[in-house]
Amino acid sequence: MILNAALGSFMRTKITKAIAMALCILSPAANAYDKQLDARAIHEAYILGQRNDKSTGDFLAPYLTQITEPQNDVHIAEIELLTPFAQIVDESRRKASDGYTEQQAIQDYKAHGNTVKVNVTLMLPSAYPKTAESKEVPTPQPATGPEKSAIRPENFWQNFQFNLKQNGKTIPSRGISNQPVHSTATNTAPAVLTGENVWLEYDVRDVASDLTTVEVVTPQGKVIKATFDLKKLR
Repeated sequence: MILNAALGSFMRTKITKAIAMALCILSPAANAYDKQLDARAIHEAYILGQRNDKSTGDFLAPYLTQITEPQNDVHIAEIELLTPFAQIVDESRRKASDGYTEQQAIQDYKAHGNTVKVNVTLMLPSAYPKTAESKEVPTPQPATGPEKSAIRPENFWQNFQFNLKQNGKTIPSRGISNQPVHSTATNTAPAVLTGENVWLEYDVRDVASDLTTVEVVTPQGKVIKATFDLKKLR
């Protein structure tokens, strides 16, 4: 009987340790974030993007921060951070109706490597209407003189600073690119520049699974921030 009790205690200890180990493996800290993707992970990301439904939107939601605070002149509308896994989901989602294949997703992943990408959407003042709520907030005086020339349409995005920080340290980017945003042309009005998408690329080896802050510094010195917890993102 003593032997049975001892065996029972031993088995319970083994089971407890096994459960604890399983919980550690399944915990966000253990799984965040996927710096290198194998074929199975690419397949999962591709399929999730192709679904392009609520589950896709729910997955991508934590990777995007919409900026709602009142701003002067150029409006920082959105700040997005995409891990390698999220990049495939997003690309597959955007091209779901264009016949985008899993083989193309694999090729794109191999071509762009293991990177963390940050997208900052800047919108010119004419592109976003003032809401009733924003009208109640004192409106800053419009930029004049040197400030105004610093945000003229042809180069306004170049006068912003973009920083990715962890634990107070700035992570160097390995590339920056931009894509103009234009309005839709109509019979009575041509397409005009309404904003800019600015993309920054970082090596995953430089970005830890930790709290990560994207800072955007305006030409006037105002700092807009968005924080992402990479321990909770894939």
